Amino acid sequence: MTKLDSISRWRRTRPWWGVYAGTVAVVAVVSGIIWNRTVVLPAYEIGEDFRARIPESGLAQLVSIDVVYSLIAVVGGLIVGITSWVLFKRLGWLVTLIAVLGALIAGIGTRIVGEIIGPRSFEDRIAAATRGELVRVDFAAHTWVPLAIWVAMAVLPIMLASMVRREKWINYVPATPTEATPD
Repeated sequence: MTKLDSISRWRRTRPWWGVYAGTVAVVAVVSGIIWNRTVVLPAYEIGEDFRARIPESGLAQLVSIDVVYSLIAVVGGLIVGITSWVLFKRLGWLVTLIAVLGALIAGIGTRIVGEIIGPRSFEDRIAAATRGELVRVDFAAHTWVPLAIWVAMAVLPIMLASMVRREKWINYVPATPTEATPD
């Protein structure tokens, strides 16, 4: 491949960068909204002695915030990866870097959107609570590990598609019996 071929490939993909950026942004916003709306946040109950208590089931619900984020990462990462492959497969191995970057942006964007929707300011809400009131915890992820799921799921369709895609530069022609050298 010459330098001219490489430049030509980049030029052919130029119109698709806006589409890709828009897709990543839409995936991030929609995923963040879905994430925020599907998680049931646990609540602390303010007792008669003004102590905040949370049941064991509430502690388990804290984990569900990250679990739902991970499940959304599976679908969102696949969308980003498939879009990357469809739009940029001409660029060769660089499509993988594009997918990884898109997945990181979508994953971080999802987290930002979900956490902005809230609720937030737990300390202020619990300080103002009265007896018998339920105060929901802040909506926030507790780990960055699901971001790796975004990346893994974005790379998966590229790996699978590149395995089944026929490359033009592989031209193996087996030797015929007349061309073979005698032993």
